[in-house]
Amino acid sequence: MTPWIVAAVVSATLLLILMRPRGITEAWIALGGALALLATGVVDLSELPDIAGESLDVLLFLLGMMTLTGIVERAGIFDLLAESCARAARGSGRRLYVLLFLLGAVVTALLSLDVTVIVLTPIVYAVTRRRGLDPLPFLFATAFVANTASLALPVSNLTNLLLFDALELSFAQFAATMWLPNLVAALTNLALFLWLFRDRIPRHISRMPVVQESGPLLRVATRRWQAVTSVALVVTLVVLLAFGLAGLPLWWASIGGGAALLAAAALAGRITVTQAVSDVSWSLGVFVVAMTVLVRGVESTWLTDIQPELPGSTGATIGAGVVAGALGSNVINNVPMTILARSVLEGLPLADRAIAAWAVLVGVNIGPALTTYGSLATMLWLTVVRRNGIDVTTASYLRVSLITVPIVLTTTSLALWLVLAL
Repeated sequence: MTPWIVAAVVSATLLLILMRPRGITEAWIALGGALALLATGVVDLSELPDIAGESLDVLLFLLGMMTLTGIVERAGIFDLLAESCARAARGSGRRLYVLLFLLGAVVTALLSLDVTVIVLTPIVYAVTRRRGLDPLPFLFATAFVANTASLALPVSNLTNLLLFDALELSFAQFAATMWLPNLVAALTNLALFLWLFRDRIPRHISRMPVVQESGPLLRVATRRWQAVTSVALVVTLVVLLAFGLAGLPLWWASIGGGAALLAAAALAGRITVTQAVSDVSWSLGVFVVAMTVLVRGVESTWLTDIQPELPGSTGATIGAGVVAGALGSNVINNVPMTILARSVLEGLPLADRAIAAWAVLVGVNIGPALTTYGSLATMLWLTVVRRNGIDVTTASYLRVSLITVPIVLTTTSLALWLVLAL
């Protein structure tokens, strides 16, 4: 009977996460499912410290980065970068599109896809509206580049961090393996979007803002404070890279950088306690821990006797991992899919584990862009876009994703095979 209780609780939780009745966030729905498994005794309360500990490093890293990027955003740095892209476009709509896409790719790689979605989406909307452009093609770019360019580094995506931490992959190994697949994914996505939106991206645009309804250029800080926040961001990224290469915990660098800039902002009167607290998505931690409880229930009742077997060749293993990651993400969302895949991967022989992990990462990073609910990043993007008065229907989203995602997955899988075969 217990396995069917788990199946019912997990299915109901996932269904409610997709439906979000009355706007209830994913975190509280997941928490309800986790509490149900704890109440029925499927997962014992004594397991909670171990479950929380599995994701502690990841959550501490995210806490530091959210604190850091929140202060940087308040200083107007990302808005200035977007406006710099507009000036560098020199009146070319296609060049502006490419530059904003590349900005999104860099922000995703260095600061995570959530920063791209939450911070860049409203800024890209404002930059395009100021020039009287149709913002939707540019907004689609921010949504998709957040997913397709998130393979570069462990810090680029929560899914990367979850597998990187659990499978003990080295930072240098991760970057060396994924730089080419990440580049291929981003460039394939960009080429497809330039073709798909060829009639909606004007050849010539105004070099200067012509519409003021979206607000003037955000300047919430002096040049001196903008310089301070920029230096803090760059130094933190450099330290992150150094710590990663040295095999030290990444959260040390993110917490250190976030705490240092927070202290400086507080002393300078640039941030209040309320603002600092609001910059952190506390519900994300609740969501990750709660989903880990749900996956623990699935493991203990449905996966105990499963012995995963991989196809013999590298190419077949990559194909199976990519397809499983992509399909699973579009059924149960990519975060729980990654947590579930992590437990399965840990049962594989060491020689096969890395290949399968790389393939799964391609599937759970790029594959979720197929649907509007495949990844938390896409769901957040929809919320931000609709808040700005733009209605993106499921049908209009699928018209783009059904063409883009399969092609990007294919080219990225081939790039990964090439890297691993050499």
